[in-house]
Amino acid sequence: MRIAFILFLLCLAWALSAWMFFSGFWFVLVSLMALLFVVITWGYADSAILFFLGAREVKSIEESKFHGASIQEAYKLAVPRPNLYSYNGSLDRAFVIQTGQRVGLVVAREILDRCTQEELGAICFELLLQVKKNMATKRTKAMYLIGALTWLTQLLINGLSKLIPVKEFKVSLYWLTHFLTKPWLEILFKLTVGEKFFLKLVKHLKDYPRENDLLMNVGGKINRVAELNSFSSRKLMEFSSLNRSSHFQCIMTIEFLPHEWDMLFPLQPVYRA
Repeated sequence: MRIAFILFLLCLAWALSAWMFFSGFWFVLVSLMALLFVVITWGYADSAILFFLGAREVKSIEESKFHGASIQEAYKLAVPRPNLYSYNGSLDRAFVIQTGQRVGLVVAREILDRCTQEELGAICFELLLQVKKNMATKRTKAMYLIGALTWLTQLLINGLSKLIPVKEFKVSLYWLTHFLTKPWLEILFKLTVGEKFFLKLVKHLKDYPRENDLLMNVGGKINRVAELNSFSSRKLMEFSSLNRSSHFQCIMTIEFLPHEWDMLFPLQPVYRA
């Protein structure tokens, strides 16, 4: 309910701002943008997240073990058969997205290459359990809201950098907006999802001891970066991403959101080439 209320307040504030500060052509333009935001939020939030992550659909001929695992776990939990996607990121993450009866599983490419079908089945079970317990829609909207705000901020920066085509100016804007907006995005996610969401999910997993044990075994295959627990190291990683493309920054923003695997699996230092 909190995420729906916050989204309602954002749409209301957008509409009031258009009415108070714009007229003529600009009023129509801002109103149409607000309407588009509402349509995407309630009808295509999952598609927007796939766009933010740069995810691509996984065909059965490419990843038969992923497809086999997802079908089996969906049948076990009596939930809709999910569409499967993969993306290239910097962390080992997996997400479930849901809009209405449309369900999707988004998994980092390296996890698909590293895990067996049984291990992928444990991951699919954990993700689809959120659908079973009516938790996936809430998280989808929260991820969409964070991703949309990040993308709109980057769109604004890219527009300003066209007016002042100086690389240092653009990078400075990225640093400034990140410093000003990142704490608010983290607070927004905690208000909409929060730690109780993950504690509830862990509690539900304990009701399925066999699947929970399999998932714990998967923890050894997941690269967990210990530096994420250090505030200074985490900020250095975030600021270093500002020199990359805006799309990469959007992926990092979503990946750095709190995740159940941070609670389920112990952290260990990982060094990548």
